[in-house]
Amino acid sequence: MVENIPLKQLRENTYNPRKHFDDARMKELEKSIKSQGVIQAITCRPLEELNEKEEEIYEVVAGTRRFKVCKNLGLKSIPAMILPLTDEEAKLLSITENLERADLTPMEEARSFADYLQWDEQDHFEGKRPRQAISAELQILADKLPMSMRTISNRLNLLHLPETIQISIDQKTLPITIGEVLTRLRELWKVYNDSGVPEAEIKAKIHEDMEYIAGQVESEDVARDRVNEYILKAKESQSRKESRLSSVQTKFNKIKEKLTAHVHSQELAEEIATDTIEKKYEWLKSKIDDKLKAPSDETLKRISNLRENATAQSDRYLMNVNYVKELNLDSCPHCGAGVDLQHLQKRINELDEEIKGLNEEEKETGSELKIHRASKKKLNALVREYVSQKHVLQEAKGI
Repeated sequence: MVENIPLKQLRENTYNPRKHFDDARMKELEKSIKSQGVIQAITCRPLEELNEKEEEIYEVVAGTRRFKVCKNLGLKSIPAMILPLTDEEAKLLSITENLERADLTPMEEARSFADYLQWDEQDHFEGKRPRQAISAELQILADKLPMSMRTISNRLNLLHLPETIQISIDQKTLPITIGEVLTRLRELWKVYNDSGVPEAEIKAKIHEDMEYIAGQVESEDVARDRVNEYILKAKESQSRKESRLSSVQTKFNKIKEKLTAHVHSQELAEEIATDTIEKKYEWLKSKIDDKLKAPSDETLKRISNLRENATAQSDRYLMNVNYVKELNLDSCPHCGAGVDLQHLQKRINELDEEIKGLNEEEKETGSELKIHRASKKKLNALVREYVSQKHVLQEAKGI
């Protein structure tokens, strides 16, 4: 049923696919309505709200151009068919009406499909949605529209293009077929993501690739060749990088295992047992350094002093014994005290044993130092190789 609805009770919808209204066609429509009136009624639906005069409000579902012209002409009302449509039904009717008129731009079609399907462009750009689920959604929409599922899919893919190319397609300065070919560069998302490019930068990088190729080609075939070449080179480069990364990772794992085994062969404090390998080897280096510091030096100095004193006493006693024997003395020529050669020899033997003990102690201390120095040398060599391989691995990962 068609009624004359006051224009003040009508409101434009927010989901109209048409965003651009051709001035020439609007003037033609204005001329027609002036002379003949509105021949075809618009379609609207009642909203659950009232205006300031408590009058019912209707939303224009189809016929936005006629509604706009009538407002510009200062008309008070417009013939309208009122239908009780749901949000989904209203969107679908708006899309269908515009498609049948065949005057939507490709990007307007794409945005209208995306709005109806609540299409998450970023998720599709990254390939997060399962293909079967996407196909099912598109087929349901295609069954409701005068358009194939393939065409709907191609239109939606245009939303993956940078805005500059979308504008060029709508302005017909770039063939839509070239735009459709360029959308294949979305395949580079996984390649760039696997190669370590930050996710926040991947889309912009792919858009740069799209814009570069769009500026270099003039036909669909050339565009397809360039896109295939781009994708192939990117995948080959990533394959080489993955191969090198695998080799570097293997070397790093080996040196890490060697360093870990060496560190765990030492007595580690309980508080660092669960720490990283870096903290463990730093702790171990500190402990070895402690063992190589002052205490060992002081021990060697003490041994040296004691041995020097004992040697001097032994030499002095030995000299006295030889002197007594040489002159065959029974008493000291200086004080007259009796000479006990047996006592002197016993004292010399005691000093010799003391010197021998000091030499053994020095040897043991030197051996400990030698062991600590060797342990430090081995640890430092392992740590240097570990740090070096870790750096190489980080470079290979692009960190």
